[in-house]
Amino acid sequence: MKNFEIVLDSALKRCNDEFVCDQAFQNGFSELYSFTTENISGYINSFDLKEKSLLTVGSSGDQELNAIVKCCKDITVLDINPYTKFYYYLKVAGIIELSKDEFLEFFKYKSYPKVFRDNNNVFNKKSYDKLKMTLRLLDYESYLFWDELINNYSGEKLRKQLFSMDEDRTEVIEKANLYLDNYIFENLKSKLTHIFPNFITGNIFQDEVSQLFDVIWLSNIGVYHSREKVKVMTDKSSNILKNNGSLLISYLYQTVENTKYQQDWWPIYDLPKTLKLLEEYNPQFISFTGVKGLKFDNQNIKDSILVYKKK
Repeated sequence: MKNFEIVLDSALKRCNDEFVCDQAFQNGFSELYSFTTENISGYINSFDLKEKSLLTVGSSGDQELNAIVKCCKDITVLDINPYTKFYYYLKVAGIIELSKDEFLEFFKYKSYPKVFRDNNNVFNKKSYDKLKMTLRLLDYESYLFWDELINNYSGEKLRKQLFSMDEDRTEVIEKANLYLDNYIFENLKSKLTHIFPNFITGNIFQDEVSQLFDVIWLSNIGVYHSREKVKVMTDKSSNILKNNGSLLISYLYQTVENTKYQQDWWPIYDLPKTLKLLEEYNPQFISFTGVKGLKFDNQNIKDSILVYKKK
């Protein structure tokens, strides 16, 4: 509980516009993401998740929720943001207790309910009061965290101080997430009371995880680092990947196998050099409709993932 008090205090300070130099900040603190910035629906069927174990990063909670749709039963989340667990359980309580329209009104902010409009009802008290008792039963610390914040700050203040503003409009987010399909959303409610992921606050480059996993998702971390760090991350992940397991090394935006590198892009997009560095893993290129493709209804705009299959 002492560590929880430190984490809650850091959130309160951030909401009071104070500079916070906590352990998360020293490790490269990243704000929460309200929803994924990847097209998870585009790549999830490339992984066998049924009854399997998954290690994932990502503070939006969407990786976990989509994995649960695919009947993944053993989920570990490693993320640098100390509020990741609390946001996941807030989303779970929202799915269980709210209609889909209420859920979107509570969690969406940018371009909601209309494009170029911000949502004044984000984290509204009416919806929070509907879900808070379920949140309390799911995870008591998450309840204490959000009860303190939502009762003392406006929803817009919370959204601006704790979250990234990188959020696509509603129809893109719905297409990128299996769990936001109307039918799946309703059927997910009963599943979510039986699965409790393990949350680790840490740095994928520094922290050790002792468990072995069938599937590991490293999201788009590699996009923001040097190729050498991508190699380090891949090496570490391979060591905790089961035989016949699958590792998502990196998500690549608007990229296919023959995309030509531009000088102002991040190093990982220089594909010949990246693939040469990772040649011992012989990564597969898997391409699908990209996030921008969803946005502009253009299936020719592709994103890709690099995947290592461990033999």
